[in-house]
Amino acid sequence: MTKGWVLTSCGHYCLVGSRVATLDPAWCTLRAAGVLVKICGITRSQDAELAARYGADFIGMVLAQASPRRAKPEDVRAVLKLRLSPPVVLVFGYDDATYIKESFAALANTKTFIQLMADHPQISSLLGLAPPERVIPSISAAEKVSQQSLARWKDFPLVLFDSHRSGDKKKAGGTGVRFDPQNIAGITRPFLYAGGLSPDNVAAVVRDIRPHGVDCASGVEIAPGIKDPEKVRRFIANARGVA
Repeated sequence: MTKGWVLTSCGHYCLVGSRVATLDPAWCTLRAAGVLVKICGITRSQDAELAARYGADFIGMVLAQASPRRAKPEDVRAVLKLRLSPPVVLVFGYDDATYIKESFAALANTKTFIQLMADHPQISSLLGLAPPERVIPSISAAEKVSQQSLARWKDFPLVLFDSHRSGDKKKAGGTGVRFDPQNIAGITRPFLYAGGLSPDNVAAVVRDIRPHGVDCASGVEIAPGIKDPEKVRRFIANARGVA
């Protein structure tokens, strides 16, 4: 079966693939037989290939201008040329909307995802860059997240919770800092958990918080943008080992 998002009869999207996905009748959302894994901050083709080989579901490439893991356009093109099974996610911060639009238009193909800051000042104009099933809103969980605040994202299959402070243009992710899990207590919709994860703590996060997926950048690095193969392998294995 080809991995990808499928629109169900009730109007929500479900990710299907080699790891069987089922639907929760109460909300008709993603429930996968293994936690989703996004390896982010990739800048090299060899790192994208190893992440795919170890079973990552998403390859994150950061284009946020303030990020130490910022990939060059030629890096993105090289990875997309590999046509790996996991889709590439182009990750932006609080960048100028024109820069985001032009970069995504120049680099993305029909399978490329985009990750946007949910509270970007021009988010409404940015959401049209891709269909909802290929947009991942990044939401600050530095403070309590309310169910009401998530209503805007009901048509988006996945959101991402991170430890960044809302509006912090210098640190829009990749901080290596955990947020208080109580800030997302009671959230049942599909989400990726990001911030401060590593091969050593991801199993406990999956076991205790039960996210639909996990996202790691700095926790599997040798240096910003350069991945440690053994850490990537262990992160994915440990995340899946308790799913």
